[in-house]
Amino acid sequence: MLSSSHMIWSVIDGLLCVIIIFGNTLTILAIRLSRRLRNVKSNHFVLSLAISDFLVGLTLPYHLSFYIVDELNLVKVACVSRFVLISFACSASIYNLIAIAGDRYISIVHPLKYTRYMSKKVVYVIIVIGWMTALGISSIPTWWNCFDFADECEMDTVLPRYYTVAVLTPMLFVSWITMFVLYWRIWREASTHAQRLRDNSLYNDVPSDWKSVQVVLMVLGCFSICWLPYLIVACTRSFDWSSKASPVTYKAMFSLAMANSGMNPIIYAWKNTNFRKAFERLLHFESPDRNCFNSSLKNYLKKQQELMKIESGGSQETDSAGIKTISDNYCFETEERAQITAV
Repeated sequence: MLSSSHMIWSVIDGLLCVIIIFGNTLTILAIRLSRRLRNVKSNHFVLSLAISDFLVGLTLPYHLSFYIVDELNLVKVACVSRFVLISFACSASIYNLIAIAGDRYISIVHPLKYTRYMSKKVVYVIIVIGWMTALGISSIPTWWNCFDFADECEMDTVLPRYYTVAVLTPMLFVSWITMFVLYWRIWREASTHAQRLRDNSLYNDVPSDWKSVQVVLMVLGCFSICWLPYLIVACTRSFDWSSKASPVTYKAMFSLAMANSGMNPIIYAWKNTNFRKAFERLLHFESPDRNCFNSSLKNYLKKQQELMKIESGGSQETDSAGIKTISDNYCFETEERAQITAV
């Protein structure tokens, strides 16, 4: 029989699971089904982040089962796997956030060197290194744990104190410092660039790079709000300051940390126009690429028609009319294929 407190946390974690899986599934589908998003190299990091966050969502039902089935708390393999799986997903998510920050830093601070530094091969290598690092960190509890001396299957009782203090805490702290420094440099570079353009009276609006800066700053803010409280509480409990960090506080901060995996899709949907359009089409059960090629071809044909009018002065009206006919009649008759309709 579930206690009232376990019932509350089951409901909270259940809602988080639905939000995280739903949001990151949309992100994964948007990138995989949209040519425009898929062909952007930096979106490979976003895809990797969405996959890691999706895994965070998948681990929550397993995490929930320990509140529902008491027998699981007595099985060592099941208990240790609880923290291995969630540590793996969270470590990969945090690493991907750092990779995105580094990618944005190079593209904004060193734009002319970006294509040379961030080739597709380099992007894939960075992603693989991140997942391997997360696997290495999360596998430590399989051979270093305190299950035999724990009275319950909770992180602060099963995982050794020094694993929390010497591994998890430094990882989170270094990750936060790294992202803060990178985003601060991005902010300064974007501000300097915008001020230079305004001084030269080239543009009246803020450059488009500023939108990317806003996205990464929002990611940093969400990361700080979600993970720093958990970091403080985890350290507090590791040093046996139980009076300052009750179990309820610990579980609340844990849920807040997991919520970070559900915020990233919201950030991209809200601040990135291409992602927002792809999400809207997916929610309407439409392909993100629907009419994309059609619109591009029609725009191209219209430009060719205008050029022909200018160059020929009306002498090639037949060719121009032919192009107009193709432009007007080229359309997608279904979502799966494109056909040229008969004139």
